[in-house]
Amino acid sequence: MKHIFRRIFLSMLCGLLLTSCVMEPPSIFEESSEGGAMESIASSTEKGESSESNSSHEGEESGNDTEISLPPEETMGTYVKAVWLSQYDMMSVYTADGKQRPAEEYLPLVKQVLENVAKDGYNTVIVQVRPFGDSMYPSELYPPSRYASGSYGKELEYDPFALLISQAHALELSVHAWINPMRLMKSAEIKQIGDGYQIKKWYDDEDAKGDLIAEVDGRWYLNPAHKEVRELIADGAREICEKYAVDGIHMDDYFYPTTNASFDKLSYDAYKAAGGTMSLSKFRYENVNAMVREIYAAVKSVDEDLLFGISPMGNLQQGYETLYTDVYTWCKEDGYIDYICPQIYFGLEHQTHDFKSVYRTWKSIIKNDNVTLWAGMTLGKAQSGVDNYAGSGKDEWKNHKDVLKRCLEYLEDQEDCTGVVMFCYQYMYDPVTGKSVSETLEERNNLKGALAALGDS
Repeated sequence: MKHIFRRIFLSMLCGLLLTSCVMEPPSIFEESSEGGAMESIASSTEKGESSESNSSHEGEESGNDTEISLPPEETMGTYVKAVWLSQYDMMSVYTADGKQRPAEEYLPLVKQVLENVAKDGYNTVIVQVRPFGDSMYPSELYPPSRYASGSYGKELEYDPFALLISQAHALELSVHAWINPMRLMKSAEIKQIGDGYQIKKWYDDEDAKGDLIAEVDGRWYLNPAHKEVRELIADGAREICEKYAVDGIHMDDYFYPTTNASFDKLSYDAYKAAGGTMSLSKFRYENVNAMVREIYAAVKSVDEDLLFGISPMGNLQQGYETLYTDVYTWCKEDGYIDYICPQIYFGLEHQTHDFKSVYRTWKSIIKNDNVTLWAGMTLGKAQSGVDNYAGSGKDEWKNHKDVLKRCLEYLEDQEDCTGVVMFCYQYMYDPVTGKSVSETLEERNNLKGALAALGDS
């Protein structure tokens, strides 16, 4: 019952924000945060896959739509059919000409996105709210993201995430907030954010810089070896759950950005000097595990019914060995996750990692009845028509337009699978015009029946 009342209250608050922002869009939020430089958007890069990669909008005007919508019915036990909404999907919806869109422009665009998701048979959106140690909503802990405000250093004039949630609930869509816990901005960007943010304080502190935060290939990352770093990450997750009627917190596969010992040399040397005996790899596994436990605890401290899950790369062993994602522990012991959602971005003819065998591998490591399995899938290869890493299956996506349909049909027979998540919206529709992506249209049309059948039995 606590979960229901919390969501009703927060949804009503979102509805009041919707009314307010339509009437007075320039001055809803007085909180300040600052930020700076732009970087090119690699929108064709698939989430977590660095080595691989409709008609025009006719939406009705929603500027005066102030009806308060309640969140959808309880989703526990419902088969999750989700779409990832990344920062690259949503940037052109949130912003235009280097600044946040006025609320009256944003509302019909975000409504169009969500209507397309619902129309295609999905019941959930997983929305990126913290891509680079920043925030898509007004936060006390993280600076406004350039993907929502236009550039670092610009404040949010209204809360786009609150309005998205209100519109999603009106369509009976569940909303999960997606965070990248460790990945931060680049130096030029961090220099632009407000001095009050903890990340900026660490950047400006010569003792913390290079230790609590560390740089790899021009980008900064939080170092989870430090308790205060993990607290910031967990507090950020708690803040989302307290502010918004979300159904959960979701993480993907960005953990340690390198296997190089220089990343956390200072913290590891301090650990060893204090008598620690773990290898560097074990030290990193323990740090990530502590971070995951603390996020889980933060989420559950707000509401036990909220879900917390992680979407690691599909190649289990590669992620375990290079990103230090101890999925074996997460899927075995209580207190880590509610679900695991591996990114099974492979076809059925992949020479070394075909969809079915990868799914079975992930299924085999779940030793806890409280952990469920979701399957992360992608339309990216349907768009490109090629998988250069699939060996003899390289041209599968060009030769067949029902690959995802057949993968979903396989999942229909897997009783332990309770969700699917599709990457991503821009492979389905243009985020601004709403025009259907022609390259994936046949694949998407073919999978609709199989998607609808999931969870029916």
